[in-house]
Amino acid sequence: MTLLSVKDLTLSINGSPILNGIGFELQAGDVLGVIGESGSGKSMTAYSVMHLLPGGAELNGSIRLKDRDLTRLGEAEMCSVRGAVIGMVFQEPMTALNPVRTIGDQVAETVVVHGRGTRREALQIARRTLDRVGLPADRFPLDRYPHELSGGQRQRVVIAMAIALQPAVLIADEPTTALDVTTQAQILDLLRGLVDSDGMGLLMITHDLGVVAGMADRLAIMRRGDIVEAGPAERIFEAPAHAYTRALIEASGHHPPRGPDRTGEVPLLEVRDVVRTYRTPRASFLAPPGEFRAVNGVSFSIRRGENVGLVGESGCGKSTLTRAILGLDPIQGGEIRVAGNVVDADRPMARVVRRRMQVVFQDPYSSFNPRHRVERLVAEPFHLMDDPLSADERRRRVGDALDRVGLSAADADRYIHEFSGGQRQRIAIARALIIEPDLILLDEAVSALDVSIRAQILDLLADLSRRLNLSYLFISHDLSVVRAVTDRVLIMRAGRIVEEGATETVFRNPQHAYTRQLIASSPDIESALAQRKIS
Repeated sequence: MTLLSVKDLTLSINGSPILNGIGFELQAGDVLGVIGESGSGKSMTAYSVMHLLPGGAELNGSIRLKDRDLTRLGEAEMCSVRGAVIGMVFQEPMTALNPVRTIGDQVAETVVVHGRGTRREALQIARRTLDRVGLPADRFPLDRYPHELSGGQRQRVVIAMAIALQPAVLIADEPTTALDVTTQAQILDLLRGLVDSDGMGLLMITHDLGVVAGMADRLAIMRRGDIVEAGPAERIFEAPAHAYTRALIEASGHHPPRGPDRTGEVPLLEVRDVVRTYRTPRASFLAPPGEFRAVNGVSFSIRRGENVGLVGESGCGKSTLTRAILGLDPIQGGEIRVAGNVVDADRPMARVVRRRMQVVFQDPYSSFNPRHRVERLVAEPFHLMDDPLSADERRRRVGDALDRVGLSAADADRYIHEFSGGQRQRIAIARALIIEPDLILLDEAVSALDVSIRAQILDLLADLSRRLNLSYLFISHDLSVVRAVTDRVLIMRAGRIVEEGATETVFRNPQHAYTRQLIASSPDIESALAQRKIS
């Protein structure tokens, strides 16, 4: 049975064409994967189905949900459809969640708004749904707030909100971008289980070809507002007809060329026995507060010119450790040094140390001030330089930085909300590179990028490392990225480093059971297609 049928859909915003007469069908019990580069129109297709379009949008064509034409429904009628009949998982969890409401209230809200139960019943449904997406009650009570969760945990809350009422159609816009590989596998199994057991139709928008290779029944490849190729997933992966599809598949397995080993002997970054603790709520009024060790005795070093990967599940302490290295959070034990200088969050860091170290955060939107233009955002690190630049020189260097990450100098005059998620991440990388520091911490820096741009960015980072002898600390759940660009890898679990060594050695012969589990859970096109043929 056809759940969703889109025909001759065109969309323009303020006269600019976005979608050019696209069409597809989503059957009950099927997964349709929509693939394409950032800005190709994937997300705008989803927003058109949901009627979540900005002012100045002109939508034409047909969008039928079973026997209802959604293009004829008003806002009040669409409110009864969203969440109940069509659920949606948005790309950036922090912007999809209300920071001043608990996760329990936000998941339960959908149930209450659609009259599916009392508040008490809604909270019970919220609890069951959060359990299903890997947020158990003993660690994630309903009264937790979004800021108390990691990026991957917040994404799971967003997924729980979308599936609370078991909608007929679920639109998932990059549903596993922020998730580690083991959690990603669990979420994909959950989504596939909902499709199989409930007859739900899943429209999955993603740049990860490994994910859709194992999930999707059919694919639609988008480029510049057009669907350039569509058909069964296996056929497209094995015999892609369009040149753009072939380029995407080739880029998904891209490995940057490695140069000669230029690592020095003196450590650039030294982390010694670092401990970072948080207080937990009291068990009772008279009981003392508890303590949670997010980072528990971690030690490692990075030499100049060396690229090191830090891998682990969401909540294992990767991002907490990153903030400590940057001097943003205090540590309760151990020591961190950059180029011999102690990093201490309790006292101002020397400007020379900050100039030698930059960061690209996991969530590009929340790391920018939305009131400033891109030129000012990218130029922020210039304040660390000894000699101020002229306005013309600042603008020239910003334009060069944007060109290097696949954007254009003209983008400097735009605001951050005008870009897609992947484009925002490219801007974040341009900001980190602009003063050419010695060490760059990349916290899921390429997780939001489509495969072709990711290949370009990884090539760029590898080239800069070779030419400038830069060092990188890659914090990532994407094992393929870590394997492609790092010299050494650290495997982190529950605040500790459980395995470390040369990257290829660890991947080919993992010693720890947790490392073996991570590698087995990592999505891979060839493995996924082979598994489909077996099943």
